[in-house]
Amino acid sequence: MQADIERATLWFLTARGMTAASADHAVDAQPSAAGLFAQGVLGLSEDACIEGKSPARIGRLSLIDCLSGVAALPPDIQEKFLTGAVMIALLDRRMDPAEVRWASALASAMRLSTQRVEECCLGARILTDMLHPVTRSS
Repeated sequence: MQADIERATLWFLTARGMTAASADHAVDAQPSAAGLFAQGVLGLSEDACIEGKSPARIGRLSLIDCLSGVAALPPDIQEKFLTGAVMIALLDRRMDPAEVRWASALASAMRLSTQRVEECCLGARILTDMLHPVTRSS
């Protein structure tokens, strides 16, 4: 359980970094999407998420802590974290320069190849479309 709480803390710190980078701070879906991603994709329990994002745990951490934390994750989990962070950025259908820089910093810390980053971005786009479908007129 402690490992899940620590992973939840790292995930919500990663997501908070992307949310802070967003120029559109009015995207109300970002915290909800982060929670759904934590439970649905990362497989974290609701209790681990609640404890992991508590101010007592996350309030003392910086983005440097985040980058060093994601660097230590197993490769498959790193890719999920990057996919989720990019998904949060894409909720408003675009990425601002600061969001691109945060995604780049995460990918660099994770030492992901360009191909893996592209795959994560594609996965994020698919997830975003599922959460927030675009209606197309004919």
